Amino acid sequence: MRSVLLCSALAFIAVTLAPSQAQVLRRSDDMAPVAAPQKQQPAKPNRKRTPKTADTAPAARSTHATLRDVAACAQVKQPDAAIAGCTRIIEDSRQKSKARAHAHYNRGNAHAAKGDHAAAIADYDETIKLAPNDARAYNNRGTARSDAGDAEQAIADFGAAIKRDKRFASAFFNRANTYAAKGETERALADYADAIRFNRRNVNAYIARGALLLAAGKTSDARVDMKLAMALDRRNAYAVLWSEIAERRGKQRGALAAGKGRGLDKKAWPAPVLQLFAGELKADAVLAAADSPDPTAKAAHTCEANFYSGEHALIAGNREEAVKLFSVAAKECPRGFLEGIAAAAELKGLGEKTAAN
Repeated sequence: MRSVLLCSALAFIAVTLAPSQAQVLRRSDDMAPVAAPQKQQPAKPNRKRTPKTADTAPAARSTHATLRDVAACAQVKQPDAAIAGCTRIIEDSRQKSKARAHAHYNRGNAHAAKGDHAAAIADYDETIKLAPNDARAYNNRGTARSDAGDAEQAIADFGAAIKRDKRFASAFFNRANTYAAKGETERALADYADAIRFNRRNVNAYIARGALLLAAGKTSDARVDMKLAMALDRRNAYAVLWSEIAERRGKQRGALAAGKGRGLDKKAWPAPVLQLFAGELKADAVLAAADSPDPTAKAAHTCEANFYSGEHALIAGNREEAVKLFSVAAKECPRGFLEGIAAAAELKGLGEKTAAN
């Protein structure tokens, strides 16, 4: 009988997951594609026959990973299938440490995608034990820890990732997000600068840095960042929206008035927010449009409705309404959302005491 053994000469490649419509500042889940199993030569038959006895039972067959397990472990769209496939690889006694490290890493990503931070961290721990210099494992463990509310350990992990890869743009970006959520603006801005230096096409890094600059009163610098973000991705509704906000905060003609919103999906979220800034909807209508039977979508859209309505009120000179809406966003936005972090930064810039959750 032929058995299979995964190739141990595996290599990581960056496969960025499709971004969510919500502006969650998260890592990219870089997968370790597990190579196809190699077929071993069939063992030579043993010419010596062992006489059967009544007490002789067939030996139990060990479980080995299959091609299907390999394919499941290497994909990102079906977390449950990835977990099952990676588990088979991890439990296959024939696998070398590198193959198991990659399987633990991918399984950690799958657990993270399901929101199971503890299981994700446990798998990244195993990856790091087997591959101590794997910068991506430290980076992703840092984000899982950040998602679980452990900011200090997350920052330590991002630092460990950067120590192993000094040009690791994603780790700089993730650490910047964590600093920003803690209200440490200067450290966040420094890390965003490095994230952009090592990846000049990171749209979210420009937007996130621009949001902090805007809250700090550095409107001209914020306008530059938002314009760069929009130039990189003209179909990104959030890039257009933030450019609109920065321009109007700078007393300039908005991006929407300049026709920059053409070609955007007018039915999908955040279309109601864009309509607010275009003068087509009121803030209460935007909040009503945020409702959804999906609780996760509802929480995300409600967060954004409150924050962007606060920006709209601030532009209109209604400071009291802006503070009220920013306070709700800072308190209630899901952890890691740019809008929650930016709301806390805006409140700080307005002299109000609060922090993102």
